[in-house]
Amino acid sequence: MDIKKVLDAIRNSKKVLIVSDSDLDGKTAGLQMIIILKRLNKDFKAYFRSHGNLNKDLMKKLNKKIKEFDTIILLDTPIDDNILLDISQKNKDKKFIYIDHHKRKVPENIPENLIYYDVRALYNLEISTAQIVYRIGKELFDDFKKYSFIAAIGAIGDWMANDEIINDLKENYLALYYRYPTPALLMLYELFLHSSPKNLSENIEEFLKNINIKEFVKDFKEFLNSLKNFKKIYESEKIIVFESKRSSLFSTFLSALYPEKIIIVISKKKGIFRKRYSVSVRYQKGDLDVGVLMKKFAEIHKVEGGGHPKAAGGMIYKEHIKDLIKFFEENTK
Repeated sequence: MDIKKVLDAIRNSKKVLIVSDSDLDGKTAGLQMIIILKRLNKDFKAYFRSHGNLNKDLMKKLNKKIKEFDTIILLDTPIDDNILLDISQKNKDKKFIYIDHHKRKVPENIPENLIYYDVRALYNLEISTAQIVYRIGKELFDDFKKYSFIAAIGAIGDWMANDEIINDLKENYLALYYRYPTPALLMLYELFLHSSPKNLSENIEEFLKNINIKEFVKDFKEFLNSLKNFKKIYESEKIIVFESKRSSLFSTFLSALYPEKIIIVISKKKGIFRKRYSVSVRYQKGDLDVGVLMKKFAEIHKVEGGGHPKAAGGMIYKEHIKDLIKFFEENTK
């Protein structure tokens, strides 16, 4: 599998269904793919799945949706390989393009109508899905670097901003990234983080022109105020655990302050019967794969979890907090 097959499949598509995650990487990957298909004059629809909605539950929804499309592009949607192969085999009249960065191994017996482009499984590349789609855009259009700010936000969201993204961002938007992310980029990051994928995707130029400044300032103030409400609940030689009203954004910033340690941020969510907590894990050093560890913990305790070598997350219950800390301590020796 190589990028040429992806490019050819996109060029030859007629009616496309984009399926993408609704997290920051998924939003920005989906947004760029929408821009690409619009510029190619393709007929398409975009479906942004709720984060964590995968496998059989997702397939139930897709089985009805895919009937009217000849091409289905899956972005940042790491469904189990056996399910992906099964839906491809059952719909041989359609082309499936799987673009991702989660898997560790390419499955065997891939059907001819499935393009399996997971860059970690294929090339052991640690780049975001947003950056993969950005590279596709640059292959197709000479001026696609003007969307580098979108790709950068997705890459930062998955803690995967590298030289390609940063250099393109500097070249096109120096006010957003000079020697470090500027306040303007952080505000744009925050805006994208809390905007609905639908509003973002309909028309990015119009969206940026018509930002409700009052609402945005209000949201940003709430974010700044929430910085007051996080506390350290555990620290050891290798791990620091914080409790906060937010998880992923805090863990990203805290990882910059403590690059030698595994950062775990837990954030309480609303629940009717049991207290649920989102978990965000960051580890800059990279000698451990926190995505693998989080997935293993999730499988043991029957909860959600997984991610990337340096950035992972999940959803647990209150009774699992001590177990999570103990698990990471035992598995980082």
